[in-house]
Amino acid sequence: MRKAIGMIFAGGRVEELSVLTGRRPKSAVVFGGVYRMIDFALTNMADADVGQVGILTQYRPASLMDHVGSGSSWDLVGSTRGVRFLPPSLGHEGAEWYRGPADALFQNLEFIERSNATDVIAVSGDHPYSMDYRRLLDFHIEKDADLTVAFSPREKDAHRFGIGELNAAGQILGFTEKPELPRSNLASMSVYVFKRSVLIEELKRAIGGEEGQQTFQIHEVLHRMMTRRRAYGYVHRGVWEYTRTIDEYFEAHRALVGREPRISFDEWEVRTNLLARRTTPPSPSRLLPGAQIESSLLSGNCVVEGTVKGSVLSPGVRIGKGAVVTDCVLHHDVVVEEGARLTGVISDKSAVFGRNCQVGLGDIVPNEELPKSLTCGATLVGWEARIPAEARIGKNCIIHAEIVESDLGAEVPSGASRWPASARKAVAP
Repeated sequence: MRKAIGMIFAGGRVEELSVLTGRRPKSAVVFGGVYRMIDFALTNMADADVGQVGILTQYRPASLMDHVGSGSSWDLVGSTRGVRFLPPSLGHEGAEWYRGPADALFQNLEFIERSNATDVIAVSGDHPYSMDYRRLLDFHIEKDADLTVAFSPREKDAHRFGIGELNAAGQILGFTEKPELPRSNLASMSVYVFKRSVLIEELKRAIGGEEGQQTFQIHEVLHRMMTRRRAYGYVHRGVWEYTRTIDEYFEAHRALVGREPRISFDEWEVRTNLLARRTTPPSPSRLLPGAQIESSLLSGNCVVEGTVKGSVLSPGVRIGKGAVVTDCVLHHDVVVEEGARLTGVISDKSAVFGRNCQVGLGDIVPNEELPKSLTCGATLVGWEARIPAEARIGKNCIIHAEIVESDLGAEVPSGASRWPASARKAVAP
């Protein structure tokens, strides 16, 4: 009987997300109020009865490890089920940091080889989507494939992805990494199924440089496999949010609210761990006199006395009397004080917005620090940042973590970035 083991790539920071990944990998970034990015891959694995899952971590993994815990929230606990974190083994002779996704798999060949699996499903842990991996695995087995790559149609930005060309039977005829002129719209989802024996052989050839050039990148391993192995493409027709830029992260949250949201957590039945660093779940939210809520998602333990429109609030958010929060994404324990007005704000945990401050004013100017990642008009605020009372902050700004009132000043123009004084001194020439 065929059986699959799961491997989740969960170690990358993603510079384009700026302060959201300053203290955590992208796989641990909050999404949709209570979820983390890795929840989607873990849910897909659990639903497909992929009981043994390795999580490949590297960059600041503490928050990710706290969140996943024992894996019990995904029923990945037991004598034949489990989650194992797989960081680089720096303590062993010849070991080093992961030099790419293929190298991450290679450094954990012992974990793969010791499993009794016939197939390996290796996926990115930082994309919100719901996929029935059972259908993917069935397709892989039906085609007797050595490699199956999952693709998602992209209409506007196919050039940003690895693009596949398939024939009517699903065989991969061509695969190009980020082509200027894509020959199809089928973008790789970074979801792969390998025959275990074939993957082991190909990784040893790639890392060992047996073909003249050593490689640590998974897309180069895929290219080599496609020339000599049975390689097929599986087309996923459902929603797949890439969320690699701040604009995409913001737009994906816009898809959560309204009468007919593009993303439905109820339909996806996404599992998460609400008890990370807690002994009890968050208490119910409270709407105090004066509260107005419209087209929004509120998590547990929020307290709202003002107005919230088109926004997503994580647990513990406080909205003060007379405050107006519109089209915002506020992570855990953010405080919006009395009279503040926030429009299009993405805020990391525990930030404080002072009384009567205004954020999201003025014209839309691309951010000076990340002009390709932040253009939509949203303003990004880092962990534990403190916005002064009466401050006026524009659109497409980045306010870095732990900034205090004296560092920020009364006005920040659209497109500007601001750092704490200590950070500015640290990077000064």
